[in-house]
Amino acid sequence: MYEDLCSPKAQEERCDRAAETVTGYLLKHVSPEGEWDEAFKDTPTRERLYFALSFLRSGQEEAVRRANRLIQRGTDVRCHFSPMIALQLLIKYDALLEEGTREWLDGYVRNHMQEFREHDLDYLGVNDNFPSMATYTLIMGGQYLKEPELAEQGKERLKQFRALFTRRGTASEYNSPTYSSIQLLAMAELANHAEDEEVREIALGCETRIWADLFGHLHRETSQIAGPYSRAYSDDSAGYTGLARSSLYALLGDELPVNIFNTILETEDGCRDGFSHNGSAFGQINTVWFLDTVYECPEELIDLALHKQYPYEMWGTTEFTSSTDSPAMDPPRWPEGELSNYEYPAGNGKIYTYMKEDYAMGTATHEFHNGIQTDSFHILYRRTVPALRQKDIGTVYARYLVNEKSVSPEMVLLEDEGRKIGVQHKNTAMVLYKPKAILGKEVHSLKLSLVIPRMDGQIGEVWLGDQRMEGESLVSREPCTVYIQDGPVYMAFQPLLLTDYGRENAVAAKWENGFLIIFFYNYTGPARDFSMKEMLLTGNGFLAQVSSRTEAGSFEDFRQTAAGFDVQDEWQSTIHSRFSTIRRTRCRKGELEFSCEYSPVTEGIKHITVNGQPLPEDRLHMSGFDCSKLPFLA
Repeated sequence: MYEDLCSPKAQEERCDRAAETVTGYLLKHVSPEGEWDEAFKDTPTRERLYFALSFLRSGQEEAVRRANRLIQRGTDVRCHFSPMIALQLLIKYDALLEEGTREWLDGYVRNHMQEFREHDLDYLGVNDNFPSMATYTLIMGGQYLKEPELAEQGKERLKQFRALFTRRGTASEYNSPTYSSIQLLAMAELANHAEDEEVREIALGCETRIWADLFGHLHRETSQIAGPYSRAYSDDSAGYTGLARSSLYALLGDELPVNIFNTILETEDGCRDGFSHNGSAFGQINTVWFLDTVYECPEELIDLALHKQYPYEMWGTTEFTSSTDSPAMDPPRWPEGELSNYEYPAGNGKIYTYMKEDYAMGTATHEFHNGIQTDSFHILYRRTVPALRQKDIGTVYARYLVNEKSVSPEMVLLEDEGRKIGVQHKNTAMVLYKPKAILGKEVHSLKLSLVIPRMDGQIGEVWLGDQRMEGESLVSREPCTVYIQDGPVYMAFQPLLLTDYGRENAVAAKWENGFLIIFFYNYTGPARDFSMKEMLLTGNGFLAQVSSRTEAGSFEDFRQTAAGFDVQDEWQSTIHSRFSTIRRTRCRKGELEFSCEYSPVTEGIKHITVNGQPLPEDRLHMSGFDCSKLPFLA
């Protein structure tokens, strides 16, 4: 049914078009000797190999020459990405490589192969893209170097990925607009090029499961995957062109009106209506890397992606490892004093997404890892009908912020400085927040922020309670519900327990650098230190409702119907629990009820229920699709 759309030939043609476009934009920045001009000086080895791949794929004689010079001038550095790319060049582009280029790539692979045997690169419940690239590198490196013990270790690691997909509905690094694509590419390349038949079979099964994650979350009306996201950069959260847009384009092409050719590849400088977190050139060379393979996907998943019946629900189970807030690339750094042994627990959780034609909303019960870039709550919606350009797409996401942080299009990542859990029923979600305990020193503000990227500086209506926002900012001294209308979509955000340590205002809205930001405050005032207990027992959060003109009628009607939740949100500490503290939250309106009891200190959840019932146990569910047919779920 989808042979013309998804055939190897169609995929090859899309990649050729992207490579020709990228080469046309970027070749002029590389001299015939392989030297960068001023715009790209000090470009790392990984990016050199990306550039070279694009130039080689274009097949243009001069581009091929400069690709060889680029590689020969590379620096031998440790990198999780570069050995995989080097092997891809050796395996797929050998005929276009000069002898000196081949020697450099061969030497680079040999010099770094042992690094990929370390257990740090197993599937640990953290960044699944790293072990996926490491699995490819060991298997294909062992095959290329004729060292079967390397390939065998890679095969055993691949079985870890299969085991994860057998236990859970998604990868630990689930539904990431950046990193799911790297998992997907590694599996596709193994399925296409590994000599071991069992490796190809397992890799293809894992590839199918990643496609199920991406296509299950695809909201075709906005040409984007909806949240929640395990890991998202600022451009991902904003709904701009992440790496997943290239993966989607590989199979769906122009079936998605907003795609790489009218965004990141629209001009040499990228998209006029968005940004890329590492710059436009980085985004452009990545499009070729992710298109330079042939993907396989069951037709039933393609059909789900293109023809979802609304309303649509998807949920699944996830798992994650324990973590601290120690920076990833630094030596272990333990906090002192009362925080000396504080870490986040390992565990498993659930993700949920609800879609209608105009919008999609998703939540996660738990963080991915330490949560600094986890969108446990995310709204994706269309601002116009139909949505044909990047500017026609809107998003809302949440970040807890300690002290002042500048929000701008140039930011790579606005780190979440809080911890959160979420639960959702259809178009209503409850999200509970607390700040991170480690950030309690020299604090002059504590606030939960709802971030709404809007580079054109335009939005329909914003209300704080019964006050309409008319200028650049608006405040409310008391907690109140925030109502937002943008195009055909309506949203309401009702604050929950707002621990008050002293503040001038409880709620505020303001424009900053093309972002509308809503604040729910816990503290504003002179710099002070908070104890670990104070930070952990700082309550914040919100009830979110999203609807549309079609469902709710006028925006005024929506504001009336969205109000009225009966909320009980409090701390409980008793002699029977030896004075530990539980946050007890219950929100009711009509027949809908959310209930949650959890420990903010340990993050142990006693229960989460919707309408008195626990969350579904299914490993994976997608409306209108039989998930038992997917690999490893029977």
